[in-house]
Amino acid sequence: MGHRAMRRAGASVLMLLVLFGSAPLGCSRDEVFEPRDVTTPEFTQVEIGFAGPLTGDNAEYGQGMKRAAELAIKEANNSEEVRAAGYEFALRAEDDMDDPQLAMSAARVLAEESRVIGVVGHLGGECSLLASRVYEEAGLAMVTVSSVPELTSQELSIVNRIFTRDDTEGEAAARMLVEDLGLARVAVVDDATPYGLRLSGWFFEALASHGGEAVLRESIPADEFDPEELVTALEEAAPQAIYYAGAKAQGALISKHANEAGLDIPLVGGDSILTEEYISLAGPENAEGDMSTMPGLPLERQARGPDFYASYMAEYGSPPHVYDSYAYDAAALLIQAVLDVGPNRERVAKAIREMTFDGVTGVMHFDEHGDTLNQVVSVFKVTDGEWVELID
Repeated sequence: MGHRAMRRAGASVLMLLVLFGSAPLGCSRDEVFEPRDVTTPEFTQVEIGFAGPLTGDNAEYGQGMKRAAELAIKEANNSEEVRAAGYEFALRAEDDMDDPQLAMSAARVLAEESRVIGVVGHLGGECSLLASRVYEEAGLAMVTVSSVPELTSQELSIVNRIFTRDDTEGEAAARMLVEDLGLARVAVVDDATPYGLRLSGWFFEALASHGGEAVLRESIPADEFDPEELVTALEEAAPQAIYYAGAKAQGALISKHANEAGLDIPLVGGDSILTEEYISLAGPENAEGDMSTMPGLPLERQARGPDFYASYMAEYGSPPHVYDSYAYDAAALLIQAVLDVGPNRERVAKAIREMTFDGVTGVMHFDEHGDTLNQVVSVFKVTDGEWVELID
């Protein structure tokens, strides 16, 4: 079609030359006709900050979140709404390696860049706690998946969490064991990491509130872990279940040795054990019946999870990780705030705390502390050697 149009234009010019035989009156033959000036629309450049582990042990999560935020920005920039508003969004990413000190450095870099109007991140609890104070000083909105409860307990005006809190996850596990399964006598074990200590602590408190009893409580660092010694303690305490908070490898060994010793009781853990590797390390026959809680819903049950999965796969050729749909929503939330109130940090932070946003993960609205009101915990059970979600 384009070639035919070009040929017709050439024929018209030739006909005009034949008819007039010369240039129009008032113009010399030497004059050159310049095309009209075509003004290219100028867009206001707005940056969304990102901070998370792009290298290091948790890089697969950080890289996935970064890709999800970039996808949200790409789709926004291609939308009529954003183009009509005259904005062009870009991602400014900083690597914190899941290290608290590097997280503070990354936060300072983002805070000092005037075009950054909000931040997606961080992932780690300690990273988020330290970085949040930098963002508060700069008036820079922070939309995070970090689950550490202390983050929103600071009462900072810029902190907004779109993920389920650790204490909510611990409480859900305690309620399930005592009220749903009738397993009130529980051994509580963690791996002495900050994550393990926090999650086991929240579970311990919730267990008592639901009428359960911690018949054993152990905090064992990985380099001091002796599975046979723990099994002896479990045999003496005679629990009906084991609650474990910590890394998957240690949890798998607990399940393996407890079952091989004849303790026919389930191990219930936080989301860190929700991996195929946990089953393979424990052995499918030992892991059978073990359970794991997971903050939020699996992607296929999120409001627009299947659509996000398809878009992510089309863009990157690999499936998204557990936090990616939330990172996508965090970026989309910041973009919507800019569309609503303009690229002003103070107005954006205020708008996010007050707005209701319908995203991939569901409808988000924040309470006065910055926690999402859409807090959900999913439960999975090892059945025939695979993790299967338990749905009411």
